[in-house]
Amino acid sequence: MNSPASSQNSLIGSSHLLIAAVAWGGMYGVSKTALQYLDPYSMTTIRYGSGALIFCLLLLLKEGPKSFRFDGQFVRLWLYGSCGFCGFSILLFHGLKHAPAEHGAVIASLMPLISALISWLTQGKRPNKTTILCTLLAIFGVVLVISRGDISNLLQLESVKGDLMIIIGVTCWVIFSMGLGQMQGWSSSRYTALSCCAGLITILLANTVATVVGVSSLPTPEKVTPVLFEISYLILAAGVLAVSCWSSGVAKMGALNSLLFMNMIPVSAFIIAAVQGKAIHLMEIYGMTLVIVALVANNVLPRIQRADRQISATYR
Repeated sequence: MNSPASSQNSLIGSSHLLIAAVAWGGMYGVSKTALQYLDPYSMTTIRYGSGALIFCLLLLLKEGPKSFRFDGQFVRLWLYGSCGFCGFSILLFHGLKHAPAEHGAVIASLMPLISALISWLTQGKRPNKTTILCTLLAIFGVVLVISRGDISNLLQLESVKGDLMIIIGVTCWVIFSMGLGQMQGWSSSRYTALSCCAGLITILLANTVATVVGVSSLPTPEKVTPVLFEISYLILAAGVLAVSCWSSGVAKMGALNSLLFMNMIPVSAFIIAAVQGKAIHLMEIYGMTLVIVALVANNVLPRIQRADRQISATYR
């Protein structure tokens, strides 16, 4: 029987994870609007330039000045930070210029399965049959969303190009997330703040190069003012609030339970799109449902299998 303290911990953890997932779900539509005024490079610089300052302030209040030491890990943090904050954000924003926001949200929900595939490629940890089947089902669901049930839509290079950029960007974020496991003894707050600061170097370099070659421009007040709400949302809600709530929820619920909440990202994105008056194709709903079923099955079935093995071992 769960103790009252344990139940309260689960309730708090679940609410934090739900807040994070809903905030991330809203990020895609908000980004789509902001991209009408700002380019991916300047948006990324504004978002994580401000985010780095806030993450550092939170780290200072939580762990003190000593937590700002890199302890010889600067290069590793720079690589992970460049991958997560620079690669993910710029590729995501570029992708959203060509693909619908709802596609980005569905692709983002594949993070747990992408993580399993990366572990297979880099560490030789071959996924079990359940994960492989769930991955194939989820991919089929994503294809349904992108194509809306008409394979000829997959030949529309503009949208497909955007979807591929988002897939690569999401993979960058998965690599960044897996990096925390390589930083033994580091808290999630310290890892996030210092990797964001290190990755900001790459963001500024990319923005500078993009400005020189003419694909980016300085974010003037005329460009920023019309999307001030959207920028604030990306920094505060989809950035600081979502990351902080996610870290807190994972600490209380565990990584396996937390992954289930990734399902809420496409759900919230589709609900927001419907509220905004966008037409949602029936095949998109079918595809989103398949992705969610695959993620839930990949999380729940291994537990049932372990429980069955334990019961069988008990009665032998």
